[in-house]
Amino acid sequence: MVKTNRNHAEPALNAPISFSKNTGLDTHWEKSVATFPGAIPFLQPKAIRENGDWANLPSDAIDFVIRAAKHIASNPDLALMAWHAHRVLFIDKSPQGSATRDWPLLAPVLGNFGGAFYLLIMLSGIPQLRAYHQSRNIPACITRATCRDTYVWARQYRDIGIFKDGRFFHPGKPGAWGLCTRILPWLLSHLNGDLYRVGRLQYKTGPFRQHLRAYRHRTSAQMRLLCEPGLTFRTDGNFNGAGGREDPQAWTSALTETSPHLIGNPIHPNGHAQRQPIGLPLAEWNCVLAEGDPILEIHIPEDGPMGFEACGDSLRQATEFFPKYFPDRPFNAVCCTSWFLDPTYQRLLSPNANIPRFQRECYLFPLDSRGKHSGLDRIFGPYIHDLATAPRDSSMRAAVLDHLANGGALISGGCLLWTDHLDKWGTQFYLGQF
Repeated sequence: MVKTNRNHAEPALNAPISFSKNTGLDTHWEKSVATFPGAIPFLQPKAIRENGDWANLPSDAIDFVIRAAKHIASNPDLALMAWHAHRVLFIDKSPQGSATRDWPLLAPVLGNFGGAFYLLIMLSGIPQLRAYHQSRNIPACITRATCRDTYVWARQYRDIGIFKDGRFFHPGKPGAWGLCTRILPWLLSHLNGDLYRVGRLQYKTGPFRQHLRAYRHRTSAQMRLLCEPGLTFRTDGNFNGAGGREDPQAWTSALTETSPHLIGNPIHPNGHAQRQPIGLPLAEWNCVLAEGDPILEIHIPEDGPMGFEACGDSLRQATEFFPKYFPDRPFNAVCCTSWFLDPTYQRLLSPNANIPRFQRECYLFPLDSRGKHSGLDRIFGPYIHDLATAPRDSSMRAAVLDHLANGGALISGGCLLWTDHLDKWGTQFYLGQF
């Protein structure tokens, strides 16, 4: 419940709403009160229009957010809360981004403007992002493309609301622009200068988190993935337990170095571990990727089809972009983990569909994915809570529904690529090695 002053003359020192503990919003209100600027710059129409333009928001969204900002600014306690949220995220940068998932839903307080509050806070970080990009000489077109993700998620909020507890629900009237709190950590990765959209895809650097090693032949450029020891796989090459399936004949990987050979269980580029070990002569093969090494992570904006050529162009551009603008962020490989990398889609979809074509250009590897329905929120949106009535209005939706009805599961998968192989996009380079 919002605590308001009767005369609305001064903001309250106490938090104007009850926050969950350890969110970064439950302490240091006195600092926000001491620095409270009165007329908050990012709540002014001019700033909203400028920031909204960088985020590619349409005019109706900007007008809606301006009305929300006027309502918030008229209440000193709500204005203080907006200032406090902005300050801890973009001035002090004190909370962990993941903590913002626990920030409260504000529809009970702000009605249809509940989601617009958080949209305003994310827009308030754009000037700082622009300044950082300019300091790196990053082209404005990359900045605009990166900021566009704010529009993508604000549009989802407007159209289908919030995803929570396995279903979508709208906290206000449909048509209200805003953001749900679960997406705030993701958008902060943009606003903090970690993630960039380059063409169709998004990228950020980070550590390789898989229990795998990649080896490259010194002369032929062939690649092999080997499992670290102690991983348990089913006979189909997926992790035991993936998709909820246990295999009584599961086997465990081993990796031994017996000079002059390294002997271990390989991963086939189709994404499955193989029980039959192979030996790699250490004089001929170099380890080029291991757990903890830096990689360039691929992320997929929820913003249209994954055109095959567009993805290839994006990958080539990104592997030039990061060495040019971020030479301090080297990477050993390009990697993605996602629902759409489940090799099952090779069977469910047409060979000419974008997802199978993308998969065949990568070196796929399995993930220990325990859920049975990975990616359903992306495929079915608000229909995820009732697949019995989910539409069959695309070949993908129909194929997935039939697959699940027959007892199938959808799991996540991973893939790797190397920069010097991107000129072979379209040749199925990794599959061709087996």
